[in-house]
Amino acid sequence: MTEIKELRFILKNLVRQMEATVPYAAAWVQDRVGERLLLDSREARAEALERQQGVVLTVFTGRAFMEYALNGIGTSEFCDRLTAGAEELVKTALMEGIVDVGLDIDPGVALNQDFAAAMATPPEQIPLRQKMATLKTIRDDLQIRDARVVNATVFYSHTRSRELFVNRTRSLYQELPRTQMVAQVVLREGDRTACLHGGHCYLGGYEHTYIKEEEQGRLIRDAARILTAPRLSPGMYDCIFSPDFAGIFAHEAFGHGTEADLFLERRSRGQEYLGHQVASPLVNLSDSPALPGQAASFFFDHEGRLAEETRIIENGVLKCPITDLNSALRLGLRRTPNGRRESYAHKIYARMTNTYFGPGNQNFEEMLQDIKFGYFLDHPSNGMEDPKGWGIQLEGLYAEEIREGKLTGSVFSPVIVTGYVPDLLQSITMVGPQVQISGLGMCGKGHKEWVKVSDGGPFLRLKARLG
Repeated sequence: MTEIKELRFILKNLVRQMEATVPYAAAWVQDRVGERLLLDSREARAEALERQQGVVLTVFTGRAFMEYALNGIGTSEFCDRLTAGAEELVKTALMEGIVDVGLDIDPGVALNQDFAAAMATPPEQIPLRQKMATLKTIRDDLQIRDARVVNATVFYSHTRSRELFVNRTRSLYQELPRTQMVAQVVLREGDRTACLHGGHCYLGGYEHTYIKEEEQGRLIRDAARILTAPRLSPGMYDCIFSPDFAGIFAHEAFGHGTEADLFLERRSRGQEYLGHQVASPLVNLSDSPALPGQAASFFFDHEGRLAEETRIIENGVLKCPITDLNSALRLGLRRTPNGRRESYAHKIYARMTNTYFGPGNQNFEEMLQDIKFGYFLDHPSNGMEDPKGWGIQLEGLYAEEIREGKLTGSVFSPVIVTGYVPDLLQSITMVGPQVQISGLGMCGKGHKEWVKVSDGGPFLRLKARLG
């Protein structure tokens, strides 16, 4: 098996050769492998994930980006095919025309470095039988917690991505192992059923293969409450969002709405409000692939931009969108480390990573104190936002009643939050001190272009229309 790091020399030479004709060239190499296991009350399944391995070459003509992708790394003819691909790409660029319209790309300060996320226990060192036994223990524990459990499912997956980026000044390599564990339970009583899941995903190895006892207990408890829950009466309410619910709010509200490629297409209203107050002064919202150990973290994006935090909203003011190279170049915006591909065979877009509300100073008990009648929302299930109109809809499975400053234990399900994004953000009056991030998410552009994301925040108190 060819180590993709071995391609550094040939790619550096090809970049140099292509830049004899075009103003800018770069290359990105991917090698991703993985496995997925499932165990429930009826079946056990283990499978290897399809390997994603290939190279994409990029050139900029002064006006347009062009790319050439190919697979077959490790075959005897690969280097010849790679060289021929670079030549073909330059020919196509010449046919398009090399121009100078004042769009100059900064290749970054010189850097040649390897990065790797820590992994205490490589999953390949653990026999399949032992992995299945771990899943079986968790499944059995879930099944015996409540007689109404008709099915308990445990999912495990692990991927290991190796990535190489090369341009004129940079040669960067990173290894990103990710381990995900999910438990799902189905409870039935009479003709009613409830399904609920929980879990986590982190950078790292087999050391993350667990579902904590308290998580299992909470999963069964909340599923049991949802099982018999009626629907709530629609209306405007004082609400407290859990960290998970705050996360889906962050993702939908000003995650998608500040992906700057939407600015180029005039599909985001956020472009008109940069530098303006769009939220309560208590609100800080960030996107950062630099968070240690989180599922959507990395060391550099697919365009060689080193990981760092982007403060999207600061003290309620919309400060900075998230960009890829193309959108930053054309709009004159600061580049952020958000140029991401689903794979070497897919296009670059401006994409979220770990998106989250920042911490505040009020604890959960303070948020509850003066709520006469409202709801605590948890277990989000889906969300959508219209970046152009700023309408938002968040769906969840759990709304617990608050009366006279106390949780009553009365639960309603499902629950839908609707509204205008700035109205919801400006209604935030309290923000909790501890940020919690969930790494179970995947995010697409529309119905495709899937990348790993995570989201979260602290507890938030706000007013929202519920249905």
